[in-house]
Amino acid sequence: MKKILLPLVLSATVLATSALADGHQGKVQAYLDNEVSKWSGSSELIDAIAQQNIDHLGITESEIDRLDQRWRKERALGGGSLISSIMGNELSAWLRGVKAASGGVITEIFVMDNVGLNVGQTNGTGDLMQGDEAKWQKTYLVGSKAVLIDGVEEDGGVNVSQASLTVARDNGFRLGAMTIGINVDALK
Repeated sequence: MKKILLPLVLSATVLATSALADGHQGKVQAYLDNEVSKWSGSSELIDAIAQQNIDHLGITESEIDRLDQRWRKERALGGGSLISSIMGNELSAWLRGVKAASGGVITEIFVMDNVGLNVGQTNGTGDLMQGDEAKWQKTYLVGSKAVLIDGVEEDGGVNVSQASLTVARDNGFRLGAMTIGINVDALK
């Protein structure tokens, strides 16, 4: 497993990696509060992450690296059984429904477990292991209410900000994290 650095800020509700003058962070946070909060604690999400955490109990650094390399190889080849197992699972199907119901606000969703491995996703990520990235480190490692809102980047002609948040049980027990691509131009 790649070295994981603890974030400098250990108790923030909203962290921003890019301070843009467009005020997108407030709009994204409002969307998280008003819309994402309606489904971010669903049993579909919670149960899938919890099950993968159980399935990967005791997973080693070398096993994580092997899975991540396999994912990258399959992606370069246009698919394979590992990618199909994630993209075709019940959580990924459910997430695609959430994305479709957003009316174009959500551009992608991917969910990570307690070591940073993808559990489900809508679009397919470049790698399986997200635990070495800020989207996991500055949410899951920080606390049950942590949120990270990235700057706006163009993605296929759409202005997108990725919002990442810790996924936790009602009692605050952290299970994993989730990243949601948000079309900032579609926000009110």
